[in-house]
Amino acid sequence: MLKRIDKDSKVLFSDEFQKDKYKFFLILQNLPSKDLLLYSDEENYIFCNGNRKFQTWVWTKDSFDKSLLNEIKEGLKLYRFEDSEAKFTCKKELYDLLKQDNYDSFGDYYFEMGYLYCTATKEPRKTDGYIELAKEEDKDLLSEFIYYESREIRDIQDLTWEESQKDFDKRLARGTYYVWKNDLGEIVSQAFYSIVDGSAKVSGVYTPPRFRGKAYAANLIYVLTNRLLKEGYHVSLYTDYEYIPSNKAYQNVGYIDDDVLINFTCKSLKK
Repeated sequence: MLKRIDKDSKVLFSDEFQKDKYKFFLILQNLPSKDLLLYSDEENYIFCNGNRKFQTWVWTKDSFDKSLLNEIKEGLKLYRFEDSEAKFTCKKELYDLLKQDNYDSFGDYYFEMGYLYCTATKEPRKTDGYIELAKEEDKDLLSEFIYYESREIRDIQDLTWEESQKDFDKRLARGTYYVWKNDLGEIVSQAFYSIVDGSAKVSGVYTPPRFRGKAYAANLIYVLTNRLLKEGYHVSLYTDYEYIPSNKAYQNVGYIDDDVLINFTCKSLKK
């Protein structure tokens, strides 16, 4: 039965969820949130949201029991908004089951998000330059990177200049925000990573169009991934399959395409 749970619930330590925990990295990342909202039947599914500005993650066991779909619909309703569409992420299996069951509250948004992981890297094509931690003095340039990145990747909300600067501040504060500089000392690519429960998720990979085709992003990811693997982390990332620049870099470095998660919206409760 659907009920509110806390972050110490047994379902989060179950074999079924532990098998999927890297794929559902954002559930782990949201658990410390003061605004955490968790619902589950403590066996078959979990709803998790740590910030109402962002999507709710819905984890389900593989070979999900269709008789529980009404509980899933009830759970979705708990996270929907009165006046706007709410965003969710789930396994494709669950999304397809809802479609087959003629769920009538889907919104206008649908996006297939790839989940990739790496256990051993492949050395990419050699290029000039070197890796370096991002610095405060890079703020204007990297805020520009973040601004344009948000406009090129389909599943990222377009950021204002002020929001891009705030995002830069957050990334810098993590201490895991890196850039690749070419031999002229120009910043030509960026990436950062987050760590939770032995898992490192690479994010924010971006190279401006004028610097693409030179393997800068691939070399940046290669160096970062090697460091993380040597430190014993499970390394993964999410990707937009249609965003060719980053996807090519991931493949060239040895990331394995493991699964597809679905991002979708539900209509406002007033509709």
